Amino acid sequence: MGLVIKKTIAILAIFLVVPLVIIAINWHWQPTSLNNTSKYLFLVTETASFPWAIITSAILFLVFYLLLPNKTKIILLWLLLVSTILSGQIIKSILKSHTTESRPYVLWMAGEFNITDQQFYSLTDSEKKELIHQLLNNSTKIPSWLSKHWQHETGYSFPSGHTLFAITWAFLALMLLKFKQHYIIITSAIIWSILIEISRLLLGMHRPIDLITSILIAWIISLICYFYAKKWHIVDK
Repeated sequence: MGLVIKKTIAILAIFLVVPLVIIAINWHWQPTSLNNTSKYLFLVTETASFPWAIITSAILFLVFYLLLPNKTKIILLWLLLVSTILSGQIIKSILKSHTTESRPYVLWMAGEFNITDQQFYSLTDSEKKELIHQLLNNSTKIPSWLSKHWQHETGYSFPSGHTLFAITWAFLALMLLKFKQHYIIITSAIIWSILIEISRLLLGMHRPIDLITSILIAWIISLICYFYAKKWHIVDK
């Protein structure tokens, strides 16, 4: 177990670079942060959004099944991966309900349209969706695709479920697959996760502390997953 912790520390540090740099330069989201690449980042972030995240998970599960040597324990593998991903999302939901931190885009709207974030979050989900539509329907600052994304993401900010989802999968790939044999898959998962991090910041969805917390949770639950994968002989390393 100590070996896999040491093995993942470097990748953990890489994942933490994005939010720590944002903190260091004291960057805060504004519509001016949007550029020509923002739409592509939105497409990346959609791979970790419901319902597309289910398709992403199904594809990744198939990849793990095909690449792991012990194919006789497919049920155990499925249960372990699903439990790991779901446990992260449950932890995320509990933290969101207790911390009730406002999303950056909500704080921006509060300043732009003379409302308070408390007023926004006192509304029902359908009312929040309708308010965003009314305020941004003819906006020259916020593109329609981002406005629609916000309408589907009206919950609290802390921590980031998208980041937790993607980085958990990246850590699972790093821990369960052999890097020398599957370095393309593992590297791709790491790059995808970093792009998810960046997208959540640049689309006005999260703050750096949201990402940092999600990264640490993902690391811990992935280590627990690895412990049971080794105990149940799903992996032999």
